[in-house]
Amino acid sequence: MNQKYITIEEGEDYRTIAAKMTTLGYKMNHATARNILLSGMYKFMQHMSESLGKPLSEEECTTLVMRQDIHEVLGDILPLCATEETTLCPVEK
Repeated sequence: MNQKYITIEEGEDYRTIAAKMTTLGYKMNHATARNILLSGMYKFMQHMSESLGKPLSEEECTTLVMRQDIHEVLGDILPLCATEETTLCPVEK
């Protein structure tokens, strides 16, 4: 498998996220920040696929989470959810 790295064009890189989390009292390095983000994206993709009645296999979900375009789309959508009322976008329960 030809592994590609995800390139962040907008937003913050993993080192910046790790530094901010460490400042907030959650000691973290860039690899941990990456792993936490990918784990959260995996859970999000699994939940969304099940909610839509189209559950993904572990392999399908892992493949999607590693795609650059998925990161870009979620980067566009998730901030909108944070600014809307939770009744319109129930990301957390």
